[in-house]
Amino acid sequence: MRCWKSLCFSACCALPWANVARAAQPDDSFPRSAFATSPDTAASDTASETRAEPESPVSVDYLKLIWADAKETATEPLRWDGGDWRNFGLISGGLAVTAALIDKPIRNAAQRDRSPGSDDFFVRIQRFGTKQYGVPVLAGFYVYGAIADDYESKAVALDGFSADVLSALVTSTIKGVVGRARPNTGHGPGHFSPLQGDYSFPSGHATGAFAFASVIASHYDSPWVDATAYGIAGLVGVARIRLDAHWTSDVIAGGLIGSLIGHHLVEFNRDLRARGITMAPTIGSDGNELTLCWQF
Repeated sequence: MRCWKSLCFSACCALPWANVARAAQPDDSFPRSAFATSPDTAASDTASETRAEPESPVSVDYLKLIWADAKETATEPLRWDGGDWRNFGLISGGLAVTAALIDKPIRNAAQRDRSPGSDDFFVRIQRFGTKQYGVPVLAGFYVYGAIADDYESKAVALDGFSADVLSALVTSTIKGVVGRARPNTGHGPGHFSPLQGDYSFPSGHATGAFAFASVIASHYDSPWVDATAYGIAGLVGVARIRLDAHWTSDVIAGGLIGSLIGHHLVEFNRDLRARGITMAPTIGSDGNELTLCWQF
């Protein structure tokens, strides 16, 4: 802290998780000025600080956000407790049972009665799990948010892109390591060639679709939004099974990865934005001291 006789700037610096901005009450003997606010106004200003404008998609701040998201995603398992690892084991066991007992019967049923018309529909719907459709949808959210000054719409676009990129990296890594053969290769659901170039498990389309869906649903507290977002994502998963590109367990795993990463990053980014840089100027009791507090 550096202080001058006539002006003092007090820099209150803390970790991103600390709340350090505090507004001091001006002395009653000092005339009210532009800095003097009523308690109601001060409360309103504090609330507005937590709803600061989201990052620009072409800014250093957004790159920093994506980097923070990447570190959060990569290190999340290190913060799991016993309950988290138990859930992970149960999910893994459920996927193993699905692969052993359900994948082949569902695949056979899905391939019966296929038609050019239904195939065309599923070819189109599966694109909602790719950047071909996903990026324009997110861009639409951001454009609408910019025009209508809608905070949530812009945040959906920014969080959705970050979640999509990071969930795709996670899925691609698992695909390469696991090396499961796709059903259309003629191999059974138990055929694995780790690190040999087979990329069936988990489904990348399902990961992308559910990442988008979870981000949208997390930003809007509406059952209609949830039903629409997850409904489309579910159809993407059905399409991948119907088109013989994935086993059912591939789709379930991809959906779980996309949903968990998307939902978690929305909460993580919301916390980062709420605790971003804030400034709270106040007047000291002698009328000559200006204190600026911010956190970053």
